[in-house]
Amino acid sequence: MTDPNLLPESFKKNMQELLGHEYEDFLASYQELTRRGLRFNLLKTQVFDELVSGLGIDHAPIPWCAQGYQYPAQIRPAKSPHYNAGMFYIQEPSAMSPAAILRPTPGQRVLDLCAAPGGKSVQLAGYMQGKGLLVSNDASPTRSRALTKNLEMAGVTNATILTEMPHRLAARFEAFFDAILVDAPCSGEGMFRRDEDAIKAYTSNKPEACAAIQQEILHHGASMLKPGGRMVYSTCTFNTLENEGTIAAFLASHPDFRLLPIDHAGLGLSSGFDINNNAEFTKTARIWPHKAPGEGHFIALMAKTGETTDLQNNRDKKTKGAKPPEEFLDFCRENLTVEITTWGILSRIGTDKSAPIRLYMQPVAIDLNGLRVARSGLLLGECTKGRFAPSQALAMGLKPSQVRHSVDLDGHDATRYLKGESLELPANFPASTGKPWVLVCYKGQPLGWARLVQGRLKNHLPNSWVA
Repeated sequence: MTDPNLLPESFKKNMQELLGHEYEDFLASYQELTRRGLRFNLLKTQVFDELVSGLGIDHAPIPWCAQGYQYPAQIRPAKSPHYNAGMFYIQEPSAMSPAAILRPTPGQRVLDLCAAPGGKSVQLAGYMQGKGLLVSNDASPTRSRALTKNLEMAGVTNATILTEMPHRLAARFEAFFDAILVDAPCSGEGMFRRDEDAIKAYTSNKPEACAAIQQEILHHGASMLKPGGRMVYSTCTFNTLENEGTIAAFLASHPDFRLLPIDHAGLGLSSGFDINNNAEFTKTARIWPHKAPGEGHFIALMAKTGETTDLQNNRDKKTKGAKPPEEFLDFCRENLTVEITTWGILSRIGTDKSAPIRLYMQPVAIDLNGLRVARSGLLLGECTKGRFAPSQALAMGLKPSQVRHSVDLDGHDATRYLKGESLELPANFPASTGKPWVLVCYKGQPLGWARLVQGRLKNHLPNSWVA
C-alpha cells in the first residue's frame, strides 16, 4: 500500500495519458494491499491441493501460472519446513508470468540472462524437469549468491550459474540456446506499491536510460538464440518506452525476429498497446494492479526466424569428464542407490594440496574457460584428506529412494534440524555400521545431510542455511 501523493509527478502524468478513463482506478489500486504469492516447485511436486490446504491458503490461484497461489498477509509460509525443503518459492504474482509464457520443455538449452535472485530460473527449471541445460546468469557476483542458494534449495540439478556481462556471453554462445528469458533491468514503476525505495530511486529520465540498456541486452540475447528458438522480454514497469517501444526498436534492427501471440484471455492478461499505428504490438501482454492479482509486468514473446541450425562453435562436447576420485566413489557405493556418475559430465577444481577438490556435475560439457563462473554445474561436494563430504546442493537434488539411509522428521524435529540442532536417532531407524550419511527429510522432501554418529544424527546443515 502506497500513498498516491508519494508517486512521482512525471510518472502520474504519463500514466494518466496512457490509461485515460482507467487512470482513477489505477491510482486507487495504490490504496490496496500489495499482492503476495507463492509458486509450487514442479521439481518437487505436481499435486498442490494438500499443500495449499496445509499452508492455510484460501485457494486463490494465479491465472497465468498454474502453480501459483495468492496468500493472505497473516500467513507466513517461509516459516514452514516445506519452504526449506524447496517445495515452493515466494514470489510476487506478476513475476510468475514471463517464465510461464516462455515455458521451455525438457531437454532444451535455456538461458536466463538476468537471473538474480532466481525465482524465474527455478520456475524454468521446473518446466525442464531436470533435463537439458539451464544457464542462469547475473552480472552481479553479489546478487548471484542468492541465485545460487535458491536454485540449490529448489533441487535444480541441471543448472550452470554465471556472473557475466551479456556481450561476453554472446561472444561464446552464438546461436546456442533454444529459449532465452530477458527479464531486463528497468525503472521499476510496477514496484511502487510495494517498495517505496523504488519510488525514491525513480527520476523522470530513468525510463530513457533503462531503455538504452535494455536494447543492448536484447541485442546480445538475440545472437545467442538459435533460429527457431523463442525469447521472452519482460519488465516490471508501465511506460511504453521500456516496453512496446523497446520491442519496436529491437524488431526494427533485428528483422529475423517476430512477435508471437500471447493467450491474453486464457491467462488473464491485458494486451499491450498499439503504438506507431501498428496493431502487431497488441500481441504483447501487460499486468495492471487495478485489473489483475499482480503489481505490474510487461511481457513480449518473440521467435527467431530461419531454419534451425546447430553451429559447431561451443556445441556439446563428447567427453567422459574428469576421473572420479576414489573417496567420491566410496561415498556413492556406501550411501547412494543411484548411479550419480551418469547424471552428466564430472569436473573437478583443486588438487587437495592447497585446497579441497570440489566436484561438479555438468548436464552437458560446455566451454566455460575465461568466463566468471559461480557454479559450473551441480556442486556434488568436496574431497579432502582422503574423504568426501557431500554438498547441500546434492542433498536437495536427491530423493529418499536414491539414498541408502534417510529419515523423515515430523514438524517439531524438522524445525530443530533447520536451527542446526543434532537429533536423537529415531527408534525405527535400520541398524547400520560405520558413520553413514543420512538424508534428512520432511514429508518425503530433503532438508539436508546428517551423519550417524554414536546413535545420534549429527547435523551437517551449512551455517548459511541455518534458520
